[in-house]
Amino acid sequence: MSASSSFRFTKGALNQTLAARVVLLGLGALAVFGTALNADAKPISFADGTTFMHEREGNMIQTELFYAPKVWWSIGMADTTMRSDDKLRETRYQHLQANWLLKRWNLPGAQGNLFASFGYGFADTVKQGVPMVIHPGHTVGQTATYSESARRYTFMGDYETRQFYSSFKMDTHQTSRFLDRTDTVQLGLSPYAHDYDELAVWFAGQVKRYRGMNDKTEAGGFVRLFKNNIWVEIGMTEGRKSQIMLMMNY
Repeated sequence: MSASSSFRFTKGALNQTLAARVVLLGLGALAVFGTALNADAKPISFADGTTFMHEREGNMIQTELFYAPKVWWSIGMADTTMRSDDKLRETRYQHLQANWLLKRWNLPGAQGNLFASFGYGFADTVKQGVPMVIHPGHTVGQTATYSESARRYTFMGDYETRQFYSSFKMDTHQTSRFLDRTDTVQLGLSPYAHDYDELAVWFAGQVKRYRGMNDKTEAGGFVRLFKNNIWVEIGMTEGRKSQIMLMMNY
């Protein structure tokens, strides 16, 4: 069996072992979100609101769903799959996560926010090329799998006006064996001021610093569109990898 076919086989078996976890977490999430999905459209900063986010880029796929009982906190689920540039390691993190609004500044014509999050759940890793000693002086590569508990820590801040946006985010996934951290800084401009029920168009740039699975710094740019409760970002990194994000607030 080739290394690539071995990786696909191991990954498929690993996904089967995740099924029971997904069902249990999903049932819990349905209980939390059942009443929120019928709420009127509103910004996420409002109480009794639900936020759905899905993001894809070259090395990561992430889906998050949160419900906010109060204006200052929310709870939900986060599912993140990360892959190394050399495709030798892939980790899927699944967390039950809580988010807190630490501070909000409502200024004339501007707003600032500080958020923090903590998640606890599972991580499953497939890693190729792990050395295995056959006899002294002779080793071969093998595919190794790890299933263990995981934690997620995030800290985020933003400041925006009707035509200027800035943000930073520190996002860390950690297990007993691995630590993956991504730091992101974004700056954006809109050519015109907009109201909530009008189509907003933003042009933004970002710099991301990756540590752990990938150790690199990468810049990129994207166009952000949003109106009412729907938010879409489409862009590309300097490595010519696409970047897509969808967010909906209810």
